[in-house]
Amino acid sequence: MAIEERESTYKLLSGLIGLKFHSQLKDSGIEFESLYRMTNLATGKENHLLAINGKDIKFVTPRDFVLHFSRYLTSNIEALDTEYNRLINIQVDEFVDEVTLEMRCKEVDYYRIKQRELLEKMIHFKSEL
Repeated sequence: MAIEERESTYKLLSGLIGLKFHSQLKDSGIEFESLYRMTNLATGKENHLLAINGKDIKFVTPRDFVLHFSRYLTSNIEALDTEYNRLINIQVDEFVDEVTLEMRCKEVDYYRIKQRELLEKMIHFKSEL
């Protein structure tokens, strides 16, 4: 996905929910793919759907978004922790590319740090809403 599309999706979302968290989102491994507005034709109620890294978050209010996105981040951080622990416990032998392994470890660790910062920001937002 093009960087411009991700930036556009973030800007639309930020305007919709009134929260800014671009610096924490940048280089976190999280990509906002698409943002949709949906209307229930029977009731006329409107909600939104945000596609993130192949997952969907549905929300109506900014508080809904913060709660669902916080759950997504918590789950993602747990998966990254598992992946990091797996990587650091790989036995190095002649079949393991140490440089690639080290780069992947650093990447996963960096994503964990950035996503924890983002989760802290969401917790702060939740207390303000």
